[in-house]
Amino acid sequence: MAITCPHCGSQFDATLFQFGHRVRCHCGTEVEYPGTDLRAGHIVAQGEAKEASYEDCCIGCLLGTACGDILGAAVEGSSARDIRELYGEIRDFAEPGRGFGCYTDDTQMTIALATSLVEHGRVDAAHVSAKYAEFYEIWRGYGGAAHRVMRLLQDGGDYWGTGRLQFPEGSFGNGGAMRIAPVGLAYRHATDDVLLEAVEDALVCTHVHTEAIDGALVQAKAVALAATTELNTFDPKTFVSALSSVCRTDVMAMKLRTLAEGLHHKDEDVYVIGRVGNGIRASQAVAAALWAFLRYGKTPEECIIRAVGFGGDTDTIGAMAGALVGALHGSSWIPARWYDNIENGVHGRDEILAVGKELAAIDVR
Repeated sequence: MAITCPHCGSQFDATLFQFGHRVRCHCGTEVEYPGTDLRAGHIVAQGEAKEASYEDCCIGCLLGTACGDILGAAVEGSSARDIRELYGEIRDFAEPGRGFGCYTDDTQMTIALATSLVEHGRVDAAHVSAKYAEFYEIWRGYGGAAHRVMRLLQDGGDYWGTGRLQFPEGSFGNGGAMRIAPVGLAYRHATDDVLLEAVEDALVCTHVHTEAIDGALVQAKAVALAATTELNTFDPKTFVSALSSVCRTDVMAMKLRTLAEGLHHKDEDVYVIGRVGNGIRASQAVAAALWAFLRYGKTPEECIIRAVGFGGDTDTIGAMAGALVGALHGSSWIPARWYDNIENGVHGRDEILAVGKELAAIDVR
């Protein structure tokens, strides 16, 4: 397939893009990386992409989570300014200290939740809590309180009480929202009340704070909407408006209003992220991931790169943005340099693919 320079009309082989994200034409124009898929030995430009099957949307959602998580892990905690000054953009996986291509607790808990759904057919608090404990690996980057919870669950602790282990009102962190995407897929046709109950049960062993639950609810609903939206009908303003009717807390409602205003005024990323935040609070991280999706969701690879570039809790923001674009686009957009380097041992890439296929058969109403 040939790529045409938009300035002079010259054509060159698209395979050149596998060696970089831009190709300089002889006229001096830099042609952007077109977002091709080289995994199967062929090239599919984004403009030629077909509507993804629902099964592929489930696979894309889980793989997108892993890609965003891995990409963001190397710069977790860095500011947007530091990322720009040190790296320009984070477009490729790096070594974060746990192994090249290895995901963090974000993806591990997402896979555990998806596996529980496949095995049980719906969210069951006891089953999913046990599955989190089963999948738990200490080196994945869990927070201090999460380590304690996982160990207690492994020892047979009461999952109804572990969510208040460190804070009487529970944690307002984003650890629930980061893993909730499979619930959005499985409950895509459920009422908001049924979805909320499922979210609460999926989070109860770690997150019972109202902000954590609401952030996860909004993320789950966003995944559900993305997975049931035809690509050519995706409209960011309509999408964020639909989410506004779901949230239960003032803080999350305020973040969504800020996103809607940002779309209306065509605000720059730095301004919107400065208002909604990019930290570990559920409302902040969910809003940041949503902004990346609303602004760049039609170009999935770029969406994840921009999400990581926002700085802050980059692995979680990247993971949630990846879940959203994967649910909308499926998996064919994932570049070879990401797909080929997702870890593939126990609970690795092949298992993620298999779980995604099985998850597609679940439709709780």
